[in-house]
Amino acid sequence: MEHSKLWDLRPEVRDRRFKWTSDGQQQQQLGWCNNKDDPPNSHQKSKSNNDARNLNSRVRVRARVRVVPGEMRTGDINCSNGLGNIREDYCEVYLGEFGEDRTCSIANNIVTTEDYQMKLVFLKLQINWTSPVFHRWNILKISNETNNELVTISVLGIRSEVDVRISPAVQYLSLLGIREISGYDIYLPSVLITEMDVHHVNGPKMVTFKYLYDSPDNSLITNNYIRKTMNNTEKIKIYYLNTFEKTTLTMEENIFHGKDKMSSVIFTGLKIEGLTDKTFENVTTLSSLIFDYVVLKDLSFLRSPTLQASLKYCIMKVENTVDLKSFAKFTNLEIIEVNRYKAFKSLTAFICETYKSHCKFTLGINGVACPLKCNCSYNRDKSQLEIDCWQKNLTTIPLLPIPKKGNSALVFQNNLLTELPYNSLEGYRNIKSLDVSYNQLTSLSISQLPESLHYLDIRHNKITTLSPEVVEYLYSVNIFNQFGNKWIIYCDEYHLQEFFWYKAKLLRIKTSKFETIMEYIELSAKGSFVENFFVENIDLLYQEANEDEIIEAFGHSDKYFNLKLMEALNHAIWLFSGEFDEIILHHLNAPCPYRCSCCFERLTDEFLINCQNLTLDSYPRLPNWIPYNTTLYLDANEIRKLTNTESVIVSGHASIQKLHMAQNLLRELPLHLLPENITYLDVRNNLLKYLDDGVIAFLEYRENITKIELSGNPWECNCKAKAFLSFLRKHEPMEYDTVLRRVEITQDMCPEDCICCVDTSNPDSLALMVDCSGKELSEIPPLPTPTYGQTTLVFERNSLKKWPSSLLPGYSSLTRFYLANNRLSDIDQLPDKLEYLDISNNNFSALDDRVRGFLQKRMNSSQLQLSLFGNPWTCRCEEKDFLAFVKEQAKNIANASAIQCSDTGRSLIEVEETDICPSVLIYYTSLAVSLLIIALSINFFICFRQPIMIWFYEHEICLSLAARRELDEDKKYDAFLSFTHKDEELIEEFVDRLENGRHKFRLCFYLRDWLVGESIPDCINQSVKGSRRIIILMTKNFLKSTWGRLEFRLALHATSRDRCKRLIVVLYPDVENFDDLDSELRAYMVLNTYLDRNNPNFWNKLMYSMPHARHLNRSLSDAETKV
Repeated sequence: MEHSKLWDLRPEVRDRRFKWTSDGQQQQQLGWCNNKDDPPNSHQKSKSNNDARNLNSRVRVRARVRVVPGEMRTGDINCSNGLGNIREDYCEVYLGEFGEDRTCSIANNIVTTEDYQMKLVFLKLQINWTSPVFHRWNILKISNETNNELVTISVLGIRSEVDVRISPAVQYLSLLGIREISGYDIYLPSVLITEMDVHHVNGPKMVTFKYLYDSPDNSLITNNYIRKTMNNTEKIKIYYLNTFEKTTLTMEENIFHGKDKMSSVIFTGLKIEGLTDKTFENVTTLSSLIFDYVVLKDLSFLRSPTLQASLKYCIMKVENTVDLKSFAKFTNLEIIEVNRYKAFKSLTAFICETYKSHCKFTLGINGVACPLKCNCSYNRDKSQLEIDCWQKNLTTIPLLPIPKKGNSALVFQNNLLTELPYNSLEGYRNIKSLDVSYNQLTSLSISQLPESLHYLDIRHNKITTLSPEVVEYLYSVNIFNQFGNKWIIYCDEYHLQEFFWYKAKLLRIKTSKFETIMEYIELSAKGSFVENFFVENIDLLYQEANEDEIIEAFGHSDKYFNLKLMEALNHAIWLFSGEFDEIILHHLNAPCPYRCSCCFERLTDEFLINCQNLTLDSYPRLPNWIPYNTTLYLDANEIRKLTNTESVIVSGHASIQKLHMAQNLLRELPLHLLPENITYLDVRNNLLKYLDDGVIAFLEYRENITKIELSGNPWECNCKAKAFLSFLRKHEPMEYDTVLRRVEITQDMCPEDCICCVDTSNPDSLALMVDCSGKELSEIPPLPTPTYGQTTLVFERNSLKKWPSSLLPGYSSLTRFYLANNRLSDIDQLPDKLEYLDISNNNFSALDDRVRGFLQKRMNSSQLQLSLFGNPWTCRCEEKDFLAFVKEQAKNIANASAIQCSDTGRSLIEVEETDICPSVLIYYTSLAVSLLIIALSINFFICFRQPIMIWFYEHEICLSLAARRELDEDKKYDAFLSFTHKDEELIEEFVDRLENGRHKFRLCFYLRDWLVGESIPDCINQSVKGSRRIIILMTKNFLKSTWGRLEFRLALHATSRDRCKRLIVVLYPDVENFDDLDSELRAYMVLNTYLDRNNPNFWNKLMYSMPHARHLNRSLSDAETKV
């Protein structure tokens, strides 16, 4: 998709705000005159773009001359027609026409006659009548040329109120031959009469009567002069400035007859009489009637139909109360300014007070009063009816009044409005200013907008898009505020992209931040002139300028610098939070980056940020996380790193998924600056030399997710970046080949599964490194031959079993050979120039004499380095020469202490020759020591045979040795348990340990195994005969029991007949002596051993005393089963 470029010139750009005017035009407005020989614009300063001092003359737009109507003006006189001197032959003509008896003299532009003195100074002519009586008009033309102009003419010396010389200016202009003047004054004793903008045919535009003091002649002079005044007069002002008294002015009937162009009459400080409904009869153009601090008791003149039809503006500052009903028929009356009045509810005119900008509103011309809950007032400064419905919880816009004058402004801020009304609503169609900010609007429709707005405020609503019709409408709106809405701009909505692009070019800076930002910008060369382009908003909220106009004014010769200046200005606005009415996009929750275009692609659900070809030198600001599939186009800029000017990594950057940065100035691409969810990265044609290993690991981890474009960079073929070169060869093999050819270290192709690079570890001797590690290769491929230097081969972590042939291409150039972690077991022929050999972690058990000799020779000549650890080295006497080699060359062997014997694990450098090749003395000494140890062991076994056998038996070790062979294996029970009935509680532990324990013996005891009704002696006899062992629980109760002693005696007799000891006596602690036994049993206890129940090893001894044969057979059978 092609995106519109930011700096294309567009026809929709509004007319230039600044109109460049030359100094000469300003001079003409001020009435300054050049020499006639000077060219019209000779005063204008140079416009050279190379001279910054001349720039000020091109951007000075603030200072303007403002001429107030009614004031004396000097700027309308054409300097080329201005009369500088009175004609030299004036007196000759004068005497020739009026007689030689008359007197006339002229000197220094001063003419003196018997009736007057006339003086011309700097285009100002003064006529002073010296004769108190008028004889005749004897003033002549003061120039032989036509179309002469003066600034002013002043007439003095007239003393009578009925003097003919009190004449309008046209009379004097006709006599003097003057075409036009700016001002004309007649100084009378009580009145100063002034005419302004006087033409010799049309007369004055304005006539002013200034009463100097109260005189009865004032009314006569005023009435007579008004009647003489040309009918083209537009304004008449009569005033008296004495605040302590008011002079009376009596107006004659029909005094203004014939003044059909008069628009304004002003009375100030007077007591007026004689005004009737006939006074203003036939004056159809009178629109302004002002009574300023006057006494006016008769208001009957207000009944004049002519006045009622024409009057628009009326000031009634009179002493009495004015009944506004008197103005009921004034159909065109717009404003009435009055001190005291009686209200009239049907009055459509605005009621104003002196020096107050806001006027009261009663009724619109459409008959609609101010809406309920709203406040209405007329702003005279803005000529605007302000309808204020702020924060009234209104849900709809009501009927609106149409003002008699000016336009309407509706403030509907902070309400509950969800949609605008249709523009057919009464009064709504005609408003010019609409503020619906802080509502709940979701859309704008062209049918819901007033006919012609110049101000529209929709801030803080829920509007997300605008139709083409609405956008076209908004181009004609002077001020459009939209902050607080989050706009969704689709890529096929060109009208919306165009409109917001246009809006972004309008720089609006908050007034409160303007000076700070300008001071910041003035640090640059042209920054000091930027302030002159800004115009203050009428509401003083912000200063506004157009970025295109600033760039154009600075000229095209240094456009790049001008663009950078605008970037700096934009940065300053952001830095001080000075932007007014930011455009917030829904997908960014922030403005579109400066000078970029942003839109959402419907088909792919992809958000696009297009900042291509904008000469940007910093990464755009994206302050917020973007929860969408986002593509950022930054191609063809001047960006050096992936951070903004503040070097702050923001969440918006981290959420980018596709990043286009081709044709920039990137020199680094650190891992922490890569967006974690990136799926496409284009860094072609930058200044990158390598990528960090962390970046490569990241890209390899996302190999099937992230696509990267790398070509066109000045990549270094440095072995420090082997991981990157491997990645480059895998993903862009042609680019890798280009990189390898660029360093010119070899003319051959790099092996397919390897990486070739320049080894710069030794800056004095560069080498070609061929890295084939970790590829599961079983043989070394043909190697490239270096054009200079030597070759290093890294062939680690492969499956190499056979040493390469010396005829292998490139083999002879090898100086460093890394073969660790392979399967090699012998070495064929080593390269002649070898300087380093790593054969660690292979299958070598020894190095033969030939190899050791070569290595020894290279070590002596070139300090060859070896790495041998991790091999199964043989430490036998036959390899004592290899052992000596390792010890001798330990300084040239890496990590020599880690080289170990395969059988003992001892370090080779710790093994002595005597360790692997012992002497005869050592042999016999060792034999003697061994025999001694054996003899001591046998003696120890004899002394502690029984505890040893018990331990063996317990742990089932050497059972064939520990177990005894039983002679009565055919008996039913393993043991007969003999006890007295008083010791029945002791039986449980024996049953648990012997029958349910590890060895599973079978016990016999009377409680369980004797049959009921059998003879006790027979049962005892059978139990003794049927058991291999008889266990006597010898307690105190047992000694006292008859049956117990009987069982003891039978057991004793049975064991005496057998060859094995079957009787096991367990002696409990409560038995103190054997006195209760008869002599036979007592003798047995004294002469034989027994088991002490309190012995800690009691159970082990008891187990060992039990029959062994059955347990031995069971253990052996278990072992056989396992086998």
